[in-house]
Amino acid sequence: MMEWKIVLKHENGIDRVEIVGIGEDPHRPADIITTSRGPFGKKTLEKILEGVRKGVPVIIPAFSDKDLYAYAYHAGRIADEDPGWKYESNLPEIVIPEEEDGELLII
Repeated sequence: MMEWKIVLKHENGIDRVEIVGIGEDPHRPADIITTSRGPFGKKTLEKILEGVRKGVPVIIPAFSDKDLYAYAYHAGRIADEDPGWKYESNLPEIVIPEEEDGELLII
């Protein structure tokens, strides 16, 4: 079984969020384990979980309610908005659809 990890580490060295999906497909993991450490870690995990419940922009291909890319999107936004957080993940990159002459090709 594969383990897909999304990790946010805070620069203070105490706070941390870890989201682990277990299964062959990161879009449809069999199980998700979430852990946090420290008071900021707990609040940040709650923020990620709330974001996942609300959904993601249409451009993010989320195929199930357990899709790890939804978690990655919200964790990444936190790291982008607060430079105190460092984002790490072993998820494969999302394949961007092909474009030709500036137009999106649906294949």
